[in-house]
Amino acid sequence: MKTISKFQQLAIGCATVATAAFGSLIPSASAAEQFNNQTIQFNRDTIIEFQFLKSNNAAQSTFGVLNLATGEKTPLINEARAQDRPGRNFAGTAGKAVRKPFAEFTFKSGTPYTLYLESNIRGKGTTTVYSVPERNGGAQLARFDNDATALGTQGVRIGWNDGTSSRGGFNQFLVIAGGGIGCPCKPSPSLTTPLPPEVPPTRNNAPSGRG
Repeated sequence: MKTISKFQQLAIGCATVATAAFGSLIPSASAAEQFNNQTIQFNRDTIIEFQFLKSNNAAQSTFGVLNLATGEKTPLINEARAQDRPGRNFAGTAGKAVRKPFAEFTFKSGTPYTLYLESNIRGKGTTTVYSVPERNGGAQLARFDNDATALGTQGVRIGWNDGTSSRGGFNQFLVIAGGGIGCPCKPSPSLTTPLPPEVPPTRNNAPSGRG
């Protein structure tokens, strides 16, 4: 996460921490800042880096940010294809299913946002789910493993149910926000911690229905 003010630039996550004659600073999130299922909002302009971890579904997905004040959608991370090896399993990884696994977004001060995941299977219809449950008819389809206070430390891992499958779970699309990403080359040490167990595919051949 990077926060830019008139006097200094703070970088947390991707890239370095640079300031103008103020030394290295990593601010903690204030009570007014939120990064969770209720809303995403900061009390100053804040840049957050995101990294794609992996996907485990039959759908081809795009992850992004929706400005709740203006309705503007900004895609950040796209799957070039649904799986690394279509027809073999549902696994998608960086460099194969996702060509550009790193992205960043500037969250404007005092503006409410939600994350979204837009998915389709073989181009047949599009399902969009949001990190705010009320936009999903009350269903929670994104799970945050931490809150805004972790953006400058270990980061916040976000697991998605893409809404195209009856299998449920939150491991169909995984990203991390903030933390020591060290992009675009080195993964963060925090990424070595175990992820939620995957739901195995129902069969080995190409899926004929929803993932």
